[in-house]
Formats: sequence, structure tokens, C-alpha cells
Amino acid sequence: MAPLLLGVAACHLVDQRDFNSNAGKPPVPKAAATPAPLGPGALLTIGYANGDPAYAQALAAAVTRALTAKPNVLFTVQALVPLAGDADAQAAALQAASGTAREVAEAIVTNGADQGQIELAVRADPGVKAKEVRVFVH
Repeated sequence: MAPLLLGVAACHLVDQRDFNSNAGKPPVPKAAATPAPLGPGALLTIGYANGDPAYAQALAAAVTRALTAKPNVLFTVQALVPLAGDADAQAAALQAASGTAREVAEAIVTNGADQGQIELAVRADPGVKAKEVRVFVH
């Protein structure tokens, strides 16, 4: 009987600490993480602050890289204009930006994408100082 009592005395009950050494300890607060950017960045941004830029080579390389990585990639061409002026001026700026977005979309098709792989968007954005076109891939 004595050896049995000695064997039982050496045992302990299984609890959470056998599987997680931090079980039962108070939580340690972590530093607040910096907010992540909203979605992936643009594949290419074309700025029109200084007139019409020469973007053909950069766009061709970006389109080729995207199509190589994913042949059925969706290109979102987003034209942005500054939020300024009265309603008529804003409408004219948006109309001009839509033409610019179409030109970039046509260049993407010329570089090997299918027309069904392109999505166009035009909007006013208070965060931009001059017209720009951003190309995103999905």
C-alpha cells in the first residue's frame, strides 16, 4: 500500500497549464498596430501635373508583368481629378479624365490584354492636386 501512496503523491492533475504555459496568467497588452493601407497600391500611377507624360514604356512593362503573373488579371483604370471649381468646371474635368482613362485602357489592350479585362472608373478626389490615372490589378 505504501508504494501506491508514494506513486499517487508524485502525480498531479492535468490542467490547461500542461498544454499552454501562459494559461492563467493575466494578458499583456500589446502596442497598437499602425493601420494598414487600404487595399493594394496601384500597379502604375500616371501623373498629368506637367502636361501629357510619356508612359507607354512603363505601362507596357507593367501590363506584360501582370499578364505573365496572372493571364486573366483584371485591370482597373481609375482617372482622378481634383475636387475644385463649380459644377460645370468639375463636369468638364471629369469628361476630360474619362477620355484619358480610355486612352490608357486602349494602350493596355494594345499591350496584350483583352477588352474584357479592363474596368474604367472616373471620379473627383480631394486628395489629388492634378489629374492622374492609376492602374490597379485584381
